[in-house]
Amino acid sequence: MESRSRELGVRGRGSVVALGCLLTLSSLAFAGTQATAGAQQGLRIIVRVYNYAGVSRGTLARAEEEASRIFREAHVEMTWLDCPTSPAVAEKYPACEPPLGAMGVDLRILPQAMAACVPSGKERLGLALPSTKAGSASSAWVFYHRVEQLAERKDASPAQILGHAIAHEIGHLLLGPNRHSSAGLMRAEWHREELQRASRGEMLFTPEQSEFIRTEVLARMMLQQAAVESAAVK
Repeated sequence: MESRSRELGVRGRGSVVALGCLLTLSSLAFAGTQATAGAQQGLRIIVRVYNYAGVSRGTLARAEEEASRIFREAHVEMTWLDCPTSPAVAEKYPACEPPLGAMGVDLRILPQAMAACVPSGKERLGLALPSTKAGSASSAWVFYHRVEQLAERKDASPAQILGHAIAHEIGHLLLGPNRHSSAGLMRAEWHREELQRASRGEMLFTPEQSEFIRTEVLARMMLQQAAVESAAVK
C-alpha cells in the first residue's frame, strides 16, 4: 500500500522524496527507451488533487489507490499531492506551489454546483483538457455528484467509480481527447456491465492504450529533463 503524508501535501510512494528524485527517475527511464514493461519502471505521473467536492478522506484514498492500480497495470506509477482549495492556506502546501511541468496533472473533483459551470455532456463523469502551453500541467475534472448517482445502482462503490473516473480522465490527457474505445476503461459511457467489471478490477487500459501511455509519459519525462537542463544553462 502506498505511504501517505498529508501534512506535507504529498502522497504516494516515496512521499516528498519522489519529487526530489524525479530527475533521477527520468534518467533511469532514458537508459531504457525501448517500449517494454521492464524498461519503463521509472515512468511516473504527479497528480495535484483539489477536492472541492469534499470527498471523505477514506473514499478519496481508496479511489487514488484504485487509479494507481489501473496505471500500474500499464507500468506507470502515480504520485498524489493533496492541494488546498483555499488560497488562504496555500502557503502550508509548498509542494503544490511550483509548476509541475510536463509530468504534472491538476485534478479537480467538483460538486454539482461547480460542475454546472464546466461545459460537458449530461452523462459525463468528467472532462480532460490538455494544456496548450508546452511544459505545463494538464487539467482534469471529475464530477462527484455523477459518481454518487452511478453508485446508487450498487454495482460498484463510490471509491471504485471515482478511481476509475480519475484514471479515465487522466487517460484522455495522455491518449488524446477523442480516444474512446468500444469497451473497457476508455468507453465513453458506463452502464451496469462496466460498473460490475470496475468492482472486480477488470476495467483497464487495453495493451495498445497502455503502450501509447508509456510512450507519452516517457516523452513528457524527456521534455521535463530538457526544461531543467535549459534552466540550468541560463
